[in-house]
This record gives sequence, C-alpha cells and structure tokens, in this order.
Amino acid sequence: MTTTASTGVGSKATWAALLPKRGAQRYQRRFERWAGWAALLSALYGTALLVRVPLLGQTAILPIETSLHRLAESLSMSGVAALLAAFSLADAWLSACLLRGAQVGRIAAARAWAGIALGLLYYAALRDFGGALLIGVHGGALLALLSRNSGALLAYPSLVWLGIFFVLPLFGVLAASLGQTTELGLIDLSAPSLENYQRLIAPIGVSGLVYVNIFVRTLWIAFLTTLICLLIGYPFAFWIAQQPERWRNIWLMLVMIPFWTNLLIRTYAWVIILRRDGVLNSLLIDWLGVINRPLDLLNTPFALLLGLVYGYLPFMVLPLYQSIERLDKRMVEAAQDLYADPLRAFWRVVFPLTLPGVLAGSILVFIPAVGTYVVSNVLGGGRFFLVGNLLEQQFVGAGGDKAFGAAFGTVLTVLMLIATLVYFRLGRKVSYA
Repeated sequence: MTTTASTGVGSKATWAALLPKRGAQRYQRRFERWAGWAALLSALYGTALLVRVPLLGQTAILPIETSLHRLAESLSMSGVAALLAAFSLADAWLSACLLRGAQVGRIAAARAWAGIALGLLYYAALRDFGGALLIGVHGGALLALLSRNSGALLAYPSLVWLGIFFVLPLFGVLAASLGQTTELGLIDLSAPSLENYQRLIAPIGVSGLVYVNIFVRTLWIAFLTTLICLLIGYPFAFWIAQQPERWRNIWLMLVMIPFWTNLLIRTYAWVIILRRDGVLNSLLIDWLGVINRPLDLLNTPFALLLGLVYGYLPFMVLPLYQSIERLDKRMVEAAQDLYADPLRAFWRVVFPLTLPGVLAGSILVFIPAVGTYVVSNVLGGGRFFLVGNLLEQQFVGAGGDKAFGAAFGTVLTVLMLIATLVYFRLGRKVSYA
C-alpha cells in the first residue's frame, strides 16, 4: 500500500513536471507547422512557374516571369527550369519534414537565409525589385516562424513595411547624394564623391554661407514654434486634465478636429483671415474701429509662426495631457503639506513628473516644423526660405539638382535622427529619475 501510494504521488508529480514541457512543445510545433505551410506555398509557386517556363515570352501572368524570361535569354530555358525544379523540390521536402514534426530547424533556417541572399542576388542581377522582394520576404517570414517568438512574428509585417518604405528609400537618397545630376535630370553614380556635401558649407559669392543660413533659420523657426506650442499647450492640457471626465473627452475631441482637414486647406483658411481684405482686418476696421488702414499680416514672420503653431499645437497638447492626467495628485498634496507655495510645488513636483510629456510633445512638434514647406510657401509668400522649400525646389523645380537635394535631405535626416536619439536619452533619464 505504501509503495502504491508513493508511486501514485510520484506519477502525479512527474505529470505535473511534464505538463509545462508538453505545452511548450505543442507551442513550438505550431510555429513549425506554419513554417511548413509557408515552405509548401513556396514549392507550389515554384511549380507554377515551372509549368509556365515553356510559355515564357508571352503575356506574364505570375510575378517574376518577365525577369525569368531575361534570365533564360542569358542562360537557357533548360537551365531556368532546372533551377526552379531544384528549389521547388527542396521546399516541398522541407514542408513535408516540418509538417511531420521532424527536427529540421537548422536546415529550415539555412533555407530562409539562402532565400534572403537569393533575393539580394536576384535584384543585383535582374533589377527586378518586386521579384527580389517576394523572395526576400518569404525567407524572412520563415525565419520569424522558426524563431518560435510570437512577438517577432507580429512585428514582422511592420518591419517589412518600414524596410520597404523607410530604410530602402533612405539608402537610395544617401546613394543619390554621392552622384551628379545629368542634363536629363537623372543621377549619375559612376563617380561617387562628396562634392554635394561640400557645396552645403561653401560660400556663394557675396551671399556667403547661404545653405548654412537656411539650416540655421529653419532650426530657429522650429525652435520658436516648439516653444510657443509648449507655452500655450501646457496650461491648456493642464486645464483639460482638471475637468470632469465627460468634458475632458469633449475638449480632446475639439483638439483633434483640425486633423480631420488637410493641412493645406487649413493653411489657406489663414490666408482668408490674414490678408488685407480678410476677416481680421475687416473686424479691426469696420467692427471695432481700432485701426484706419489694413495691416500687412501675410508674408510676415508673425503669419509663418501663427500657421506653424496652429498646425502643430495638437501634437503638443495630446502628449502633455496624457502625462498630466496620470500625475499622482498625492505628490502635490505632500508638497503643500511641506509648506511649498503653488509656484514651488509646480517647479519641484509637477513639472518634473510631466517632463516625459514635454519631451514627447517637443519632439513631435520640432521634427515636422523643420521639414515644413506648405506653411512657409502659403503664409510666408516665399520670403522665408526654409529647408523644406529648398528640397521642394531641388526635386520639383525645372532647374533642380536632385543629387544636391538628396545631400540636403540626408543632412536633415541625420539632424532629425540626432534629435530623436537625444529625446530617447533624456526620456530614459527622466523615467529612471
């Protein structure tokens, strides 16, 4: 009886220890099964292309067919068919192993890396971005599945999106900045150089450091915009946070309403308000009678800053409200119990605790303000030439220099990257404090 009881207790303990392990195995098997289905899709697609090989040269139905036709011209039709057959058979075998639960994780990972490398070689040889993207994305998906990490799998579509629409264009702009613009408006990369970057800091005749002055002016305007948004947005966000909850939601909706309209339309609305025969001058002359002649408000620094602050103020208010709304009111009460006056309590308690919102709002306002050109074109009338206007001139204008504009854009991107890194650095220090 004792032996049986002890055996029973021991078997229960063994099962209790094995249950988490079996659950983890089932969890891993699920990812491997998905990887098997991905490999099977690749095998079926390769088989479909293999069937289409004798028909190459006619109307392309599947992606990669056009590039395969060019490859067949340089090699041979039988060579292309042999490559497709080899990859299809390898993917079919790998799919069968993964779906059956065989331990072929290393082989599958090697196939995934080979697919990514093949995508790069495919683009280098045939310049088919769509085909290379299809091959590379499939290899990356296999890697994400074989990692058995649900977080990596969920992040993979976003990584692909950022890689296509951010990383690749960024490297494209960097490469273009090293070339020279031809008479046809194309970029010649046969002799890469840093000449475009040297032009940025070189004086132009009697005008001096024109491009450096444009950078400095842009940064100064963006700084003033950020400062004014902070001075207006902080009290407003603080006031919203003190309201009853149902009124808070209404005020936040009113803050977000401008986002429902395009920035260009909102900027032109300010033209109607600020022009000499506009709403504001009519109000001051006809209704209030405080002035005798209309004021020149358009094409002035006031109009430029007004348009920028109006356009980007919500980017400051929303992070500030989130930070202030989460503020622990007991901290303020403790400061008051220690005989701190309202001003001292604000600077020593409230402001440091809401500093993450200040930093987030500042970076969200500063970065788009640096790259703006719509507001400076419409409300500045072209008198205030900023970095955004220069970039527009180089890429859109008839006499633009795209390679030089790419160099300007690269420098601007580096500056914004530095500002973002400083924000994260300061934010980390604030959170640790």
